[in-house]
Amino acid sequence: MELQGRATSKSPPRVKLTWAPIDLDAYRSSHRKQIREWIRENAPPSQSTASINTQEFHDAFEWLIVHVVLPDDGQSISRASNTVNPDTKTSKRGSAAVTEKVRADFNGASKTAVDRVAQIQITRGSESVPPARNNEEPLAGWEEFISKTKALVLSSFDLRVTQYEEDIKERDAQRNIPGWNFNTFFVLKEGLARGFESVGLVEDALTGYQELALGLTSIIEIEDDEGQRGDHFKSFTDELSAELKQALQTETPQRQRLEEKSTVLSFFGNGQTNDNGHVLGSNILDTNRKPFRELILANEISVFDFRCYLFAKEVSLLLRLANVSGSPNFDESSATGRVETAKSDSQDFLLLAEVCRRATEFLAASGRMIRDDLRSSIHPLSRGHATPGLSSVSTFDDTIEDILACWTFSAAQRILQVTRTPSLTNQLQPLLRNVSPSHETHSPAQSSAMDHDRADLPRRTSSLPVHANQATNPLSPDKFPSITSLDAARLLPPTSLQTGTQELAAQHAELELLKRRIIADVGQRYGRFGTHGIRPQASDPFRSDDMEEIALDGTVSNINGTQNGHNPLSADVVNGLQDQDPEQVPQSNESFSKAYEDLTAMALALNVVGERRRSAESLTADLASCRFRLKDYSTAAAYFRQLATFYYNNDWMRLEISMLDMYAQCLQHLDRKTDFCQAGLQLLARLISTRGTPCRLGGINERQGPVDVGHYLQDVIDASAHLKQTISAPLHNFFGHVSLDPYIRHFDNHDGFKTCLKLQNLMEARLEAQEVRVRIVGIDTDQHDEIWLRTETSEILQPGANLITVQTTTMSPGWYHVELIEVRSANILFVSDTAALTSENFCDQPIENEARNQVSELGKTHVLVWPDEEALCVRLSLSRSIHLGKPRSVEILISTGRNRITQGRLVLRACSAGLRLHTADAKIRSGDTPISAKSQSGSLDLGAFDAASEISIRVPYGLESDLANIKVRIEFIYTVDGREYLHIHSKGLNIQLPLNVNVQDNFQQNALFSNFKIGTANSIPARISEYNMQTTEVFRVSMSYSTGEPLEIFPRQPLSLVAKIQRSALDTQITQADLVSQCKLLLKLRYACLDKEISTVIEDALSVPLRKSESSDLTRLLLTALSQVTASALSIHDLETIALSREIPIATFAQYGWESILAGLRPERRAIISRWLVDWHEKHRTIRLPSKIDSRNLLDLAVPVEIPHVPIVVEARVEICGCPTGAGDTPVAALDQSLLAEVTIQYSRYWAQGPGQISSDDLMSITYELHASSDIWLLGGQRKAQFSAKANDRCKFSVVLLPQRLGHLLYPSLEVRVAQVHDNSRGSQVSTDTVIDDVAYELDYLNQADGILIVPNLSTSTVSLDGNTDAGGGAWLVECKTRSDR
Repeated sequence: MELQGRATSKSPPRVKLTWAPIDLDAYRSSHRKQIREWIRENAPPSQSTASINTQEFHDAFEWLIVHVVLPDDGQSISRASNTVNPDTKTSKRGSAAVTEKVRADFNGASKTAVDRVAQIQITRGSESVPPARNNEEPLAGWEEFISKTKALVLSSFDLRVTQYEEDIKERDAQRNIPGWNFNTFFVLKEGLARGFESVGLVEDALTGYQELALGLTSIIEIEDDEGQRGDHFKSFTDELSAELKQALQTETPQRQRLEEKSTVLSFFGNGQTNDNGHVLGSNILDTNRKPFRELILANEISVFDFRCYLFAKEVSLLLRLANVSGSPNFDESSATGRVETAKSDSQDFLLLAEVCRRATEFLAASGRMIRDDLRSSIHPLSRGHATPGLSSVSTFDDTIEDILACWTFSAAQRILQVTRTPSLTNQLQPLLRNVSPSHETHSPAQSSAMDHDRADLPRRTSSLPVHANQATNPLSPDKFPSITSLDAARLLPPTSLQTGTQELAAQHAELELLKRRIIADVGQRYGRFGTHGIRPQASDPFRSDDMEEIALDGTVSNINGTQNGHNPLSADVVNGLQDQDPEQVPQSNESFSKAYEDLTAMALALNVVGERRRSAESLTADLASCRFRLKDYSTAAAYFRQLATFYYNNDWMRLEISMLDMYAQCLQHLDRKTDFCQAGLQLLARLISTRGTPCRLGGINERQGPVDVGHYLQDVIDASAHLKQTISAPLHNFFGHVSLDPYIRHFDNHDGFKTCLKLQNLMEARLEAQEVRVRIVGIDTDQHDEIWLRTETSEILQPGANLITVQTTTMSPGWYHVELIEVRSANILFVSDTAALTSENFCDQPIENEARNQVSELGKTHVLVWPDEEALCVRLSLSRSIHLGKPRSVEILISTGRNRITQGRLVLRACSAGLRLHTADAKIRSGDTPISAKSQSGSLDLGAFDAASEISIRVPYGLESDLANIKVRIEFIYTVDGREYLHIHSKGLNIQLPLNVNVQDNFQQNALFSNFKIGTANSIPARISEYNMQTTEVFRVSMSYSTGEPLEIFPRQPLSLVAKIQRSALDTQITQADLVSQCKLLLKLRYACLDKEISTVIEDALSVPLRKSESSDLTRLLLTALSQVTASALSIHDLETIALSREIPIATFAQYGWESILAGLRPERRAIISRWLVDWHEKHRTIRLPSKIDSRNLLDLAVPVEIPHVPIVVEARVEICGCPTGAGDTPVAALDQSLLAEVTIQYSRYWAQGPGQISSDDLMSITYELHASSDIWLLGGQRKAQFSAKANDRCKFSVVLLPQRLGHLLYPSLEVRVAQVHDNSRGSQVSTDTVIDDVAYELDYLNQADGILIVPNLSTSTVSLDGNTDAGGGAWLVECKTRSDR
């Protein structure tokens, strides 16, 4: 018995075994000799006396003697038994003795000799299987046998591999020696690979075959470069040559029409065989269909067969690695050639994907080999005589292409069969039901995906042809999966995919696409897809339909490949294709297209599973094109809807245009006007962007001839007229060089302005625009004011440049930028974005603030809007008269200018949080126009206005929070001559008062002196022209003297005004209620702030000469800019300097920043006004500030002054008795002289208002105390006392003052406390137990600021002056007398 490897039955054995079921006696008598003879005949040469050669090393093997113990022969051994059977002891010893005897005879005496003897025990019967596991000793025998067998197999394998490697190395070194044959080298190296395969080293075997494939490619390339093919390769393949000869030698019948029966797809049938029993190309994986090794050694193999053999070997090894059971060889499989596959979870999908990848590359590269092979095979036939059936070179080439297509299609189908798995099929089922409209018909291309799962089931066939239009109803558009987002993946089963499923699906898709390309090529060559080919558009969508190709033989053919419009399809044989069952062959163009579509659907589903997004999109386009050609517009539209964006995002512009054209035609056929308009606009935009000029869409479609863009545009416009909604489209896709003239022009007879819009119509035809609008948005304002400019009538936009006048009746002064441009035609709205606008005519001057610079960087056009001199004007300011005790208000001044207004509406909007405008309380301050209605909150309806009239409206406001600034937006809508206008004015106001007023009251017995401190609140100097406080029936008021000149107020020098307030003589005749109500006086101030005076003076100096110049229409623009610049240019120091010097310095033209202000004017106007302003600045270096305040700058401020309620006013005085007075009635006293003083205190209720708890007869407890510093005064006597007194009672107390310092000393300070006594005790003293309450009072200390002069206590002094300095002379005090001694 010989143990062999896996390769083939002809492979030499690895280990030879001899089985010896003998006893000891038989061994000694005869078996020993038989074993020795067997070893002599079968042992390797190294172990025998025969000579050794290389081939014997290639076939190296080992041997093993197996002693078999048979229970039936009484040789049984029961080593696992616990008891010893006397009958079996002899058998046991005998069996062991035989084994040991064999080892001693045949293993050799060397210590390193290999043990080639094993003993096994078998069960009853003839099956050599191991005994039960519970018998350990027999099991050990079997394990020993298996171990020795493996070791011997590996030993023989090592010998063979070593010899092969040495021979391969030797032969490879001889490569450059003449006569070296690759085929011999191939057989040698393949032997090594087969050896690897036989022992399970499949990866090593695969590497060997890959190296051989590279070597074959290298040899072929070298021979091709040398221009000759060696003798070791046959020039053609017999099978291919026989197919070609049969096709060319068959008599060709008369051609028939396309509608009749044909066999163009017969070679794509379901397993039909030729004369050899195989479909051409279906046995590509069968390595036993030819004796390839013998042909290689005999140099009788063609290059094509050589490559096919190598490819088949690689595939078989990869399938073995992928755990695919069975053999891919045709003769070793079932009748259908199907490979039995293992369970999906045990297969390696990545290796199966690798098989498909290599198959795709091999099949793609085999085309050239097959063509060269077939051409080489026909040359001997065509030498010396004509070839029957070969009518032209074109027919011969078509025949070759048909055979190539047949072989490639069948080979690809075979690869798909051996690599398909149930898991992948389950993934494809839900996708195919949703992607392919005809999936339920189970076309041949798709049903092949399930053949291996349904091989054992009966299959129904029908003689009726299957047409595409008989398939199931197409899905509605919303049921088609979106390939772009791979939503079709949601149709997959919820189970997780096995590793490698995506790669396998992707490679299957490549093979399906290869099959589809074959069908497409054959169908186009024989006109099976109609006159327009597979897709209903040419490869170049801009090429005209009438282009023709001129053949060299004089025939004219169109781009689809049919000659003179005739179909060359035969009824029985088409250029060498075999006749097949016509019932299973497509009978019409629609059926052929259906086969193409089914393969496309299969590839699409596989690409979705493989997550190949772009490939899926491309296949979706193919499906859509097929459905479009079959006039299934609903299905085609559902596909096209997903494709345009994909092609656009990947810069496949021409493909996108083709898709959009067909999509639009589908929508037009389906009468879906909204979708048609959107698709049509997108198509036109792509055409214009591709060509950049007026163009026409060239391509094959249902239209007759090229599609005119103008006609297409008109179709879109006409369709949109029936729509209820508006369809928007980007304007820059249809119009180029869009720009807006940034320089506005005013109307001569009414308000508003106009400008020009320039745009280029990129479409070929005229476009009637019912309306053109431009929206400009404010830059400086927080509210982003916007103005719409529009055309008054329809405009005809001609192809090329167009100039359109747009105008508006809205006026909102300020800087604007263009944000939006709209062109409306029917219900199509072309909308622009600012990024698409050109940079032509942009403002090239710097703009003053940061917001404008940011917009300029974005490339937006800037427009300066301002009203002319005669236009309506609206101004907003704070009220000129402010009463601090009443709600504050704003004033709105409306100047009509040249407008005679019939009616107007004033709309006020608060732009500050917490601001509330009380329009219901609004009043006309000046003007003849009344407020007709206040129906809506925030709006006022006004009557008619005359031209050149003004109206001032005062609107109160309230604040919910403390704000320093407020902002109000005014919209004045007015009607003039039946036309409505709008003026917008927004302004921020500083509501903080420029002045602050503080008051300090000093009460006396019969008068109140109020000292008002008036200062600036914002550090801006001001001037007060008038001030007064009105006298009432209760109080008489007299103010400090006024000279009539304005009084200056500076930030660090406030104004002090003193008012003397006394009770009126008629006080007794006024009721108590009137007394309380008239305790509030009103201080009125009329003033002007210096900054407003400066602005008025400068504006007057500029406006008077400007109105007389040729630029008078710019007065309002320049004055507005001038006031803003002036307010921000002067500092506090400058204002104080101007207030003192009364002269205003004027900065230069550049310092005022006129360039940025005038940037919105046309260059010619800018130059004129710039020269005028430069001259004005030269003439007005300083401007005199008038001493008289202009009435336009005067403001009124009313400050309520409340007379305080003081129940008691205490008057106190300290009088020094007997003290002489000096200059100014100032008392004079000597130092250290005791001064007797008298403290006099009394109180009154003169300033008490109304009845209270204290009456005139009540006693009041008064406590006083004198305070003085000890280094100034020493106090004695009653310096502190408490007493009770009634109103107007005068109380006196004596004190002694002793001065401690020379000079003017202030009187000691006096502190008084007044309380009301509830339990009075008679007398002037109050007991300590009396309960008293403190009472509010005011103290009038008459000596508060009085002083006394303290001089030294000396009257005379006598001094001696001695001039003799040598005798110690000098000044000597002789005598002095004090004032008391005098």
